[in-house]
Amino acid sequence: MTDLPPYNSIKQQLQACRSKEETFKALVALSKRLTRLTAEEKTEENRVKGCESAVWLIIDNKDDTYSIKADSDAKLMRGVLVAILSLVQGKTKTERQKMDLKDELESLNLGSYLTQSRANGILAIIEKIKK
Repeated sequence: MTDLPPYNSIKQQLQACRSKEETFKALVALSKRLTRLTAEEKTEENRVKGCESAVWLIIDNKDDTYSIKADSDAKLMRGVLVAILSLVQGKTKTERQKMDLKDELESLNLGSYLTQSRANGILAIIEKIKK
């Protein structure tokens, strides 16, 4: 399991970025906190459709508490995945469904940095997590 930093710490770090370059560096640094999936875990079934980069999510349910593993072939997306996972890891399905993940992610000031296709990919990730 990935040792994720607290979401509030990630939020403060990203909100403090004053340029696209700073944001990129922060996301790349965060990406290093994500445990990579094995080749066997990177299946079509686990792949998130609609992402510009290849993204895989594995969602395990144990006693109604969900554990989520994720990976991407892009450092930037791995950094975004760390932020998403830190927000939802260990939550129940009901708790995740009640969360406004899109609003939370918008508070990270990534909107001007992400391309439209990457933003659509993030929405696809959120949709899969909330199922």
